[in-house]
Amino acid sequence: MKYTLITPLILAACISAGTLQAADVPKKLERQTTWGLYVDSQEVAKMKKDLGDKMLFIDVRDPIEIMFTGFSDVVDINIPYKIADTTAWNQKKPVFNMAINKNFEQDLEAALKARGLTKEAPIAIMCRSGGTRGAPATKLLENKGYKNVYVVTDGFEGGKVKKGEKKNWRLKNGWKNAGLPWSYKLNKDKMYMPSSTKITPEMAKKAAFISKLNHANPMPNYMPVAMKNAEALKLNEEQITKLKSWTSANKGKSKAAVMRIIELENEIATASMKGEGKETLMNKFSEMSEMRMKLAASKTACRDNMRTILTTEQWDTLVGLQAATKKKVVEKHASL
Repeated sequence: MKYTLITPLILAACISAGTLQAADVPKKLERQTTWGLYVDSQEVAKMKKDLGDKMLFIDVRDPIEIMFTGFSDVVDINIPYKIADTTAWNQKKPVFNMAINKNFEQDLEAALKARGLTKEAPIAIMCRSGGTRGAPATKLLENKGYKNVYVVTDGFEGGKVKKGEKKNWRLKNGWKNAGLPWSYKLNKDKMYMPSSTKITPEMAKKAAFISKLNHANPMPNYMPVAMKNAEALKLNEEQITKLKSWTSANKGKSKAAVMRIIELENEIATASMKGEGKETLMNKFSEMSEMRMKLAASKTACRDNMRTILTTEQWDTLVGLQAATKKKVVEKHASL
């Protein structure tokens, strides 16, 4: 069923093109959005032509994917919803894991500001086929003040043909199949080149702490692996909320224990070189052992808490991911 939509901005700008005829509401719930705004590739092309710089048109595919499948310069900017993580293998398919771009909303907001737009401006999101990334990407924008977020329901390449000689070829609908402008020549100014690929002070600080944590206690750090592979583990929102809540409530104690252990190691070395007596040294060793026990208890509690939140299948998958992470670390050190 088709219906007519007129966004507030279109009315305000008095666009002469008239009303926007929207695409059908996707049948799958996971492809539906809270805004209920859906357009197909031809409709979004007309929308962009009518509104011009008064809207933001985003391609949310991985830039490497775009390099081999093409790009349309009608699009304003490429901000991927997911990016291939070449350090993590997908546990269900023989491919690299696709990690959600943690900077998606931040980058989108920056793109709006760069064009003098606000969160009330129409935003159109296009992925490869229309729903597997386009609609989910909008979830990151829910309840954050955005007013008009559209999903391009047939995407850039369209859907697969189910029968015939070209079965599974993406020849059904989509931007490319509609004869709309596109090319294998990419516009560098529009492609995603995140600053997040650089080592920021925050990233360096976090890496340094993880190194200290591993030194202070060799037990696995399940939480960061679980959060990094949330999609592969199929964690739902409730599970993620519970895991983050536990981390927020306990990370302070663990950090304090780690830092005190490092301090004690330095104090012991200094005391020994200064010729301090055996009793002084043993007292510091005793305190350090106590702090290590507290840290061990905390990490054990974290593990046990995760096992109550995750399903048995999720936990087994996490253990496998943890083992793979540990193997990489061992191999890295062995090569030094």
